[in-house]
Amino acid sequence: MMGKVVSLVAFAVAMAFVEAAVVVYLREIIGGGPLFPMKEIPATLLAVEVGREAATIVMLLSVAFLSFRGEARRMGAFLLLFPVWDAFYYLWLHVTIGWPAGVSDWDVLFLIPLPWVGPVWSVLLICAGMLVFSVLFLQAPEDARFAPGLLGWTCGLAGLVTVVATYILEWAKIGYGTGVPSRFSFFPFLAGLALLGISGWITWRRIPVPLR
Repeated sequence: MMGKVVSLVAFAVAMAFVEAAVVVYLREIIGGGPLFPMKEIPATLLAVEVGREAATIVMLLSVAFLSFRGEARRMGAFLLLFPVWDAFYYLWLHVTIGWPAGVSDWDVLFLIPLPWVGPVWSVLLICAGMLVFSVLFLQAPEDARFAPGLLGWTCGLAGLVTVVATYILEWAKIGYGTGVPSRFSFFPFLAGLALLGISGWITWRRIPVPLR
């Protein structure tokens, strides 16, 4: 188990550097300087970037699937890969170009289906929660299913939609060309995180007792 976990962490750290390098190149192409006001990306480049983001998620899911047997452990592997990759992505950017200067800096987080905008600390908070649940799910019996049940799925989907909607609405406030982020919608974001946490807890409690 420990060998696989170390390998997953190494993969995520290396993949984060590749992701950071791509962003460094992209910022050079569209023009350096502050991220906000946001610059509208040319249509062809936007299509490639959206495809790259989708491919990144597919890669993380694929590695998680191949790493373990059992649905719960595979979910645990994904919950480990994603936050390590995301946190080291920011670390590599800071090392290479000095950005972000701190966790209060704002970033364009994702582009699917619309741009997500939010402060770096909010991403790291999500990552911390994912790491907690990764530890729990990776301890599951090898044949344990990932079975949130109706309440777990409802809380999880509601939480995911709330968090994503918060980020997208932050972008809607500023749009392209003139807007600069000011105040983050913390309470809707926190509500979304709470729902995701409840979903994770319900799912973990449904795993057979021998885990504990």
